[in-house]
Amino acid sequence: MNDVTFVEAARCLAQRAMREGGSTPEERLTLAFRLVLSRAPRPTELKVLLDGWRDHLARFRADADAAREFLTAGESPRDEKLDPAELAAYAAVAGLILNLDEAITKQ
Repeated sequence: MNDVTFVEAARCLAQRAMREGGSTPEERLTLAFRLVLSRAPRPTELKVLLDGWRDHLARFRADADAAREFLTAGESPRDEKLDPAELAAYAAVAGLILNLDEAITKQ
């Protein structure tokens, strides 16, 4: 889960969600969830994602260096136009989505 490849993949998913997912956290997290799982999150799932995003955002706003360091994983550059704390928070939650059993288990 913390391998550089997965952290980078989560950041790229987060960047896409921020660019294409609308203007609210609900819309952006729903897009990220839909891209990975091919379905919308249930209301309880969306609440978990939003709560996690808010917690990560508060942490990364309080420690900007941690946000920037988290965003350096991998070879692809981060989108400099996006707020680092916000992007790091979305990337952390995107990592959670990518690691859901439903995302990694074939049925």
